[in-house]
Formats: sequence, C-alpha cells, structure tokens
Amino acid sequence: MSESKSPFKPSVLDLVFGSLTAIGILAHLYYAFLSNSPFALNVLLGGAALLFSSAYFFYKFLEKIVKNKQAVGSLWLAIIVSFLVFDLYVVFTPFADLEESSVSWRFNLARGGITKSEKESDAGTIEYIKYQPPPGARRDIQIIGITTNTLEKLEGVWPLPWKNYANIIDKFKKTSNLLMFDIFFVDYKPGQTEEMAKALDGNPRVMFDYPMETSLESKEAIINLEKRIEVLSKFKLQNVTDPDDIGQPWLKFPQPPIEPVGSRSTGLGFANIKKDESGLNRRMPLVAKLVNSGPFKETEYYPSIDLIIACKYYGVDVQKDTEVVMGKYVKIKNIPQKTITNFDFKTMKRETNDIMAKPNASREVTIPIDAYGQMEINFAGGLFSFRNTELFEVVQMWDEEAAAQVENNIFLVAMYYATGRGAAKDTHLSPFGDMSGIEHHAHAINTILNQDFLLEIPEWGSFLIYFGMALLVGLVLPRLRTSWGFLFIIALALVYSVIALVNFTEFNIVHIFPSVILEQLFIFVGIIGYKILTEEQNVKYIRSTFSKFVSKDVVDELLKNPDNLNLGGSKRDITIFFSDIRGFTTMSEKMGPEELVQFLNQYLSEMTEIIIEFKGTIDKYMGDAIMAFWGAPVPLEDHAYYACAASIAQMRRLAVLKEEWKSRDLPVMDIGIGLNSGPAVVGNMGSSHRMDYTCMGDTINLGSRLEGSNKEYATNIIISEYTYEKVKDRVIARELDLVKVKGKTKPVRIYELIDLVNEEDLKLLRRPLSAAEQS
Repeated sequence: MSESKSPFKPSVLDLVFGSLTAIGILAHLYYAFLSNSPFALNVLLGGAALLFSSAYFFYKFLEKIVKNKQAVGSLWLAIIVSFLVFDLYVVFTPFADLEESSVSWRFNLARGGITKSEKESDAGTIEYIKYQPPPGARRDIQIIGITTNTLEKLEGVWPLPWKNYANIIDKFKKTSNLLMFDIFFVDYKPGQTEEMAKALDGNPRVMFDYPMETSLESKEAIINLEKRIEVLSKFKLQNVTDPDDIGQPWLKFPQPPIEPVGSRSTGLGFANIKKDESGLNRRMPLVAKLVNSGPFKETEYYPSIDLIIACKYYGVDVQKDTEVVMGKYVKIKNIPQKTITNFDFKTMKRETNDIMAKPNASREVTIPIDAYGQMEINFAGGLFSFRNTELFEVVQMWDEEAAAQVENNIFLVAMYYATGRGAAKDTHLSPFGDMSGIEHHAHAINTILNQDFLLEIPEWGSFLIYFGMALLVGLVLPRLRTSWGFLFIIALALVYSVIALVNFTEFNIVHIFPSVILEQLFIFVGIIGYKILTEEQNVKYIRSTFSKFVSKDVVDELLKNPDNLNLGGSKRDITIFFSDIRGFTTMSEKMGPEELVQFLNQYLSEMTEIIIEFKGTIDKYMGDAIMAFWGAPVPLEDHAYYACAASIAQMRRLAVLKEEWKSRDLPVMDIGIGLNSGPAVVGNMGSSHRMDYTCMGDTINLGSRLEGSNKEYATNIIISEYTYEKVKDRVIARELDLVKVKGKTKPVRIYELIDLVNEEDLKLLRRPLSAAEQS
C-alpha cells in the first residue's frame, strides 16, 4: 500500500506574516551588529513593531507545518520574549539602570571592603587613621587632598591662595614625581599669578586640568580665550580616526588655564566627567570631540587629563605617540624600555620593574573607548583606595627632602571631601557610593597604568546572550514538569549569576546580568501559561474524540502521553475487528422504523461496551456493522488476545440477549466477527474540515473479508493466521481453510475461534465501564 501526503501550501496570509516576521528579525540583527549606524535605532523600533504584530500569526502558521505544536510553540514564545527583553534593554531606561546597578553590585561583592579605619582616643578625638588600600590600587598614585581640616589649618576659605600650590610645586621641583592640579586656574589674580609662574619655571613635571564647557553662552566673556586655546593646541590630538563620524560630541569648547600657567605646564587635559541618567559614573572620558572648534570650523579632538598623565608617566608625547579610533580605542605607542624602582610594602624590599605593568613586544597600551571617547573605569576598590596626605601637611610640614622620599609617583592635588568655608562639593556617585572626583581620576589612571581594562560586551554580544538563553530555556522547559521546570530555572539563574561574577572578577568582562534572569522568569511564566492553555485544548480534543469510543483508561493514558496520538497518522501493529448482523435486511423489513432503531441501539450499545471494556477503540458504525481495533491510539502489547477475548464475550452476551429478545417476540439474529492482526496506518485522516481517527491498510481489508466469510463456513468468529500465531497457546481454535487474498501471493490460513483456554481471563482482562469511571 503506497502512502503519499500532498505538500503543504501556505496561504497568502501565511506568506505575508512570515515575511513581516522575517523583516522584524532582520531589523533586530541589523541593530545588534550595526548599533552605531545612525539609522539603527529607527530600524530596531520599526522591526519590533513588525515582529510583535505578526508573531502570533506566524505561530499559527507554524502549527500547520509541525507535529509537536507545544514544543515548537514554547520555543517560539521564548524567542519572542528574548527579542522583547532585548528591545527593553535598548530603549527602556529602567532596564539599562538595572544593568548599571548590577555592575555596582559586582564591584562591591568583588572589591568592597574597609579601606580606612579610625582609632578614637579617650578624649573623643581621632588618635590615628589606618589605611588598607585594596590590592589593585597602585602605591605610586597619591592624593594631596584639600579637606575641611586643611581649610581650617590654613585659616582660609575656598578657593585657597595660590601661594599654597606654588609652595608644593617648589618642594617637588628636584624629584621625579609628577604633579597634577585638579584645580582650575582660569582667572587672572595679580600677585598670585606671578607666584605660580615662578614656581612652574623651576618644575617641568606639573600638569593642570581645565573644564570643557557644555554651552556656548559664556564663550564671549572669557578673557584671552584665543591665546589660551593657542597654548592648549600643543596638546591637541593629531592621529585621530572617526569612521563614519561615529564619535559623539557632547562638549562645546575648552576653557584652558590662563596663559602664564598653561604655557609653563607640561600637560593640559580636560577634567569633565559624563554621568549617565541615573547619576552614576563608571566611565572616564579620554577624548573630547569638538565640532566646528578649529580656526577653519574643523572638528578637533582633545585629551583628558588622565590620558595626559598616562603619557607623561610612560614618557611619550600625547600628540606623536597616541592613536585614536573613535568608538574603538586609544592607543599609547612607542613606550620606551624603561624601569622604575619602588618600595614594595608586601615584601618590604625595593623592586625594579618595567614601567609597563604588562610589557609587550610592541610597547603599546590599547585602551577601549566608546563613541563618546569614554573608558570604563576598573575601580580597584571603594573610597580611600589611594594613599592621601592633607594639603596643609605638605605646605607646612614637608620640605624638599620629604617630597623626594618617593620617586616616579603621581601626586594629584584636589578637593577631597571638604565641607564648609565655601568649599565646592566635588563628589560623584560611584559603584561604592559618593566618591570624590579626584578618586574617580585616580582609579581611571590606575586602570590605564595597570593595563587592567574592563571589556563591556557590545550590543551583538548582549543580543546573542538573550537569544541563546531563550533557545536553551525554550528547548528544555517544555520537556519538564512544572516543578522540575521551576527548579531548572532557579538552577540556571544561579549558574548564570556565578558565570557573570567570575567573568567580571577573573576576566574583567562586563555583560548583561539581571535582565537575563528576568528573561528566564518571563519565559518560564509564559511557557507555563502556554502549556496550560494548550493542554486544556488537548484535553478537550482527546476527551471529545475518544471518550465515546475507548475506555477511560485509554483516555487517561492519552492525556498523560499525548505524543501517542499522532495526528498525522503513523504505522502501528494492531488487531482489527469487524462484526455484522446476519440477515439484517430481512429482519429490518419485519420491524417498524422506531422499533428497529431501538433494537439496533440496544445491540450496538451492548457490543460497544464490551469492546471498550476490553481496551478496544471503536472506529465507526456502518449501519449494523461495527469496526474496531486494538493497539492504538495507546500501544497494547496483547492486542490480539484482548480482541479475541472481547469477541468471545460478545458472543456470550449475545446469547443472553437472544433469550431476552425471544421472550419479547423480537427477531432473533446472529452475528459474524472477523479478526486480523498486522501493521496498519492509524491516525486522523480526512480533510481540514472533517477528520476521523481511523485505520487503513491491507490488514483492515483482510479483517473485513474474514467477517464476511463466516456465512460461507457457518461460523461466528474467524481469525487469520496472523492473529492465531499471537494467541495460539491461549485460545481454542479450529483450522478452516487456506484463502486467496487480494494483494498477497500466498494464501492465508484461517481459523474459527471457539473459546479461551483460561476462562478466568474474561474477568481479568475486562474492566467494567462503571468501575473505571468511579476510579
């Protein structure tokens, strides 16, 4: 028997919604891999609208072409959730803030701890302060801080007289240490300006930062701005590539220090910090892009003070020895083969090391930056991670010898948690809470000099994580029970959390974390809801399809294992049953229509009940004939024996009915039964409008012929040799004949089924419908 299925032909609507879904997916891929494109966000939003509006209709299309609808539907639901979460991550600020908060959590968990402790005396004053810098904080970066105590000791108010800074510059002039003043010398102050200029003439290792303005409003009011910018131009970046104009300008123009200070400085860099919308600062700008800033309205690029300090520390020129590719990296090149000697507080010995923390053959340090020119700060620890000295101590207590006790150090002079006396608040929110501005710079410099850069996974990496997690959960979860699925999600969340933390602490990799956990939760809830809805539909379908034709045990088994019900048809080993009333036409002529219907219904009900009680499946009624089978939809190992037992039970029940009909003067009739065992195609067959659960094949054709042969051999039950071979040790049978069967080259041996060997099997195999329903 040849079988063929007509190929599925999608409708026009299927093609339309399939195309919209494909476009939506491609739009997400475009954004994920080309997020820097100027049209990327618009493409993403348009693609999201197409994808989510067509997702349900595409799912209905998938239902038509797949067998395991629930598994495919769950996977598609998981994929849609992953696209939704990715879109929220991109455009929904709370999602981005959540990810930023999780980075702070990782910093605190990995590098949090007490870095400063105070010992209080009996008099209620501080007896001493103990600092415990974290392991990753360099000892050659120190802070000279302007604290509240400094303002009081110097009996001044903010801003302090410049003579204090000149004093510090003088004391460091004979050392190899670098000085950087995070104080804006942007106003001309007669007398004080000359003091600073004189001090700077004797110290070539002093740098200053300055502000970049975010508005052009004050530009005209700044005195000698052109001259100041001319001085600043010797530090302007030259080797800059800005592919597709990817760099994002966010500053307008520089306000450098006054010329007497700037011209004598060994380095000038801007000090601005670009906070995110939540106020948190985890990044430090290294390059500022100024549009229409040059004398010919060209775009200019300026270095930050942190990049200036790093170049000076390595002994390279910021203009000649740096390479910038906006959105990718800043490269410090041509770093000389140079060693420095410092005292190691762990070994308590002086150690000489390469000036590069991680030397390489190319003598380069590559710093990853984003489109705004910002570097991720790899905070070594929390507040007070770097050694600090109060400014008044350096001014009043240090001399040149004290300043020379350490060499090749970087001293940062800045406001340091001062309050009162007009002090300006210079703190920014960090992963460890409010942190002084100079500590943000110190951590940024520390990140560069340690060559310990954070690698933030780009948009395409985040997309792949969301998508990969959806595939994993979408493939596994539908195959688990709800309780095991819940445990699976918890275990997966824990494993992913550990991976996120290990990637951060061991490999400096920052990637999405809490939103992935939320994605898992959303998918879990979605799939559970989807399973509930689809299982309810399956239950209704199975009960409505089979409850009238099979036993409750079979229905329950189908509900437990719906896969046993192959809606497309499958090959099964079954036993087919045909029965027919002999002389039904003659009998019907002697009875009125209503009487005939009542008579026939009683007979069919009695016979049907016996078939179902012996785990058979009613296929159909054909007038007075019954077609049934054993072995589907639920596999039954002894299907042939169950069919034989049901046939014997029917004949015995028919004998009782005959006596009843005889007493009521109703016609007495007899039946013929044919049984055959073998392979057949079983499943839902028909059209899309009307389908029946039935079977077909040569096995069925032979069973039908055997039923009709009962008249020829004057028997009631005839079984084929294929059925006989399965039950011959448990039945009493008589060989009848060899018959020629259409489609087979050899004749088939047939037998009359007389009885069962073990009479008790009629009771053991049978389960009354009433008992099954009560259970």
